[in-house]
Amino acid sequence: QFTDSATGKGYSGSVNKNKLLKRLNGLWKTKMTMQSHSKFLLQLKDHLNKAGYDKNLQVIFSKHWPDFLQRMTYSQMNVLKKLSTLEFSKNENNNKTADIEKCDSSKVKRKNIIGGHKGEGITTTDSIQCKKPVDEDKASETTVQVKAASQSISDFFGGLIFNSVQSKTARLVVSPKWKINIHESISKHSITSRTRHVLNAIVTAESTASRWRRIEDLLIHIDQYPEARHYAIKEGAIRILLRTRQKVRDEQTKASIREALAILGYVEPLPGKGIRILSIDGGGMRGVLVIEMLKKLEQLTGKKTHEMFDYICGVSTGAILAAALGGHKRKSLFEISELYKELSTKVFTQSAIKGTSNLVWSHGYYDTALWEKLLQENLGEKILIKTVRDPAAPKFSAISAIVNKERVMAYVFRNYTLPHRIESLYIGSHKHKLWEAIRASAAAPSYFEEFKCGGYLHQDGGILVNNPCAVALHEAKQLWPNSPIQCVVSFGTGRTPHQMNDTSSKMAEIATSSWKDKFYKILDSATDTEAVHTTLNDLLPEYVYFRFNPYLTEMLSMVEIRPEKINQLEQDAKMYIRRNEEKFQRAAEVLLEKRKIQQKIIDWIALQRKISGL
Repeated sequence: QFTDSATGKGYSGSVNKNKLLKRLNGLWKTKMTMQSHSKFLLQLKDHLNKAGYDKNLQVIFSKHWPDFLQRMTYSQMNVLKKLSTLEFSKNENNNKTADIEKCDSSKVKRKNIIGGHKGEGITTTDSIQCKKPVDEDKASETTVQVKAASQSISDFFGGLIFNSVQSKTARLVVSPKWKINIHESISKHSITSRTRHVLNAIVTAESTASRWRRIEDLLIHIDQYPEARHYAIKEGAIRILLRTRQKVRDEQTKASIREALAILGYVEPLPGKGIRILSIDGGGMRGVLVIEMLKKLEQLTGKKTHEMFDYICGVSTGAILAAALGGHKRKSLFEISELYKELSTKVFTQSAIKGTSNLVWSHGYYDTALWEKLLQENLGEKILIKTVRDPAAPKFSAISAIVNKERVMAYVFRNYTLPHRIESLYIGSHKHKLWEAIRASAAAPSYFEEFKCGGYLHQDGGILVNNPCAVALHEAKQLWPNSPIQCVVSFGTGRTPHQMNDTSSKMAEIATSSWKDKFYKILDSATDTEAVHTTLNDLLPEYVYFRFNPYLTEMLSMVEIRPEKINQLEQDAKMYIRRNEEKFQRAAEVLLEKRKIQQKIIDWIALQRKISGL
């Protein structure tokens, strides 16, 4: 009777959820023996399997009903019988009023509402169950109140959470089995078969919409099973996607293909003679200096920053600039400059009392929640790898420092993946959101709270690699291992001239040093940027490596927000540009060097080899 009334005699694969819930509602009203309970649960399980319900529901059912039967022993059933049969008088109107008031006045600690229809639902609690009658033929209704002796009862029915529907005519949408991760561990053979099936579906797709959906299915499949990336590459996924890209004209499909190729580690040929790298140091509000110098390069080249460089890398404030220049919400340098001033005023305005309190309790002087909110609003929620859907987006990365391991190590947030069988010396991922990458890279100790993400505790990358130029070179060479370095532009965030004073009259002062002095010397050594510059300047040719780091009138704090001091930074940058005009012009010339015809021929041959599978 339960199955027939739930599905209807003309069973067609759909479920009448209204009738099904009413039958579940009357489960505890009917006095059953242990054998009847067992038969009922087996029948219900079989019914749900046939009905094509969500597979997760079947997993919950299979998980809970054996435990339910084990705990519901005959002795427990006897206890339930003694506690459950509390019946009221059968006057129709009085019964309804009394039962509703009884339910409303009960102290309910936890509710699990099952069902999605208007005005209907089943509410289950740990101590009280208030149920509506099922028998529609009788004029009177009975309310049964059960005090459960076993926690598995509530767990069992708490697990039966039906998907809500928007309308009564809504149908259950059954996703393909390969889209649902039912088991924690799936065999390699199963993953390989699913990968092969998705790739074959892309090849055999007839319409543009169908082809786009199947490429999206491939992205979902690789995201669910990372090992599928290896199998997809072995099955020729790159070749299939490159062939598909030649056929399609739809921009939406091309964007999905770009993301799929990036995930598989395919790297497009370079537009210039070699690799063009931009590296930006950390330094808080002193990032205003970098904005002024980038304006000069854009003026000399006539191109935007994301068009001048193939790879952009930043740490702390440099990561903010890299995301603003290379992310999906790209802004002009003028817009970034105004945004810098606006956001810094909001974030770095803090009362001393509240700031000290925050520093004691959360190790962050400034409002971290506000900082995260502003990042989300201005950078968006997009995943890093999805920024490559924009054909003009360069490769970019943000660097943080992981501090919850045995040793502090750099972590690279990437909007790309490395080619197959190539590994970087630095751990990292492309699966984080854009704002999360910037939040982690700019989590300056004592200024903001540490950032927990992906099982790691992140702090400002500047405590380890405040000049990320060496990291940027390493990552770029992993992406384009056979390409030469065309140009490396490294921007610093200001320095002051070293002063060597005569210490002969201060012998007493250098005899000892305080703990405070020791701490600041160690911090200064850790955040030093010129040591990396000295090494790279010796290793790279003069016409390839360009380092710009202005001298400042005074070294300002990272959280400086006074307008006159910001103007002073801009003036220092302009003075530095005038003094190094020739160096900026030389850098612009190198950045504009085009790819040679021989290189273009080699690129075309390499592309044809990949497409043909040779």
